[in-house]
Amino acid sequence: MAGPGPILREIHRLRRHIKDLEGKIESGPRQLKAQQNKIAKDEDNLKKAQEALKQSKVKIHDKEVSIKATQAEIQKYEQQLGQISTKKEYDALRAEIASSRQRIAMIEDEILELMLVSDDKARAIPDAEKAVAKAKEDVAQFERDLAERLERYKVEKEQALVELKKIEAELPDDVRPQYDRLIASRFEDCISLVEGMICTACYTEVTAQMGNDLRRGAFLLCKNCGRMLYTSDTPANG
Repeated sequence: MAGPGPILREIHRLRRHIKDLEGKIESGPRQLKAQQNKIAKDEDNLKKAQEALKQSKVKIHDKEVSIKATQAEIQKYEQQLGQISTKKEYDALRAEIASSRQRIAMIEDEILELMLVSDDKARAIPDAEKAVAKAKEDVAQFERDLAERLERYKVEKEQALVELKKIEAELPDDVRPQYDRLIASRFEDCISLVEGMICTACYTEVTAQMGNDLRRGAFLLCKNCGRMLYTSDTPANG
């Protein structure tokens, strides 16, 4: 093996892979919560639809009660007609009866409109119920799939950690202390690929001599950002 360069390249790959897996594992509960929020939204829509239908029926009932009360008043007025002695009082009572009947007709029209609205609201409820049921089915399936994915990610992470420990053990003794110090402070961010003579972390150009040394697998730090460097031109480890 020419130097630690190939080892750093593999370490960097493994550490980035592990970080990506950790991100996926950590995002699992958030993804599930987002899916569960869809259920809550659909349930809220159903509740609103049911409440709207209920309120519509209450309004219809109130208006029907008002009609019955007005009809009772008309009946009372009609009974009073035979007891009135003057034409003026008779005409006033007849006008009151006519006004009450007009009010009943108006309320009946309002009830008809409310009934049409209620029918629309009633038809909306089955769709809202189906939406809730569908959302619950989707979330249940998502939860099963997520559990499988998370388990797979955990297994992959454990395998990657084993590989990482094995490859780190191959670092030369004179490199390991500095590697351990940098890893402890910056994790996988302490390693950077040099591509086209440029450190891809800080975009600083390395010298021609550094480029040659990196291609031989030498252990070098970026003079600008202090990261451990490797290049894709480094010979493969082995």
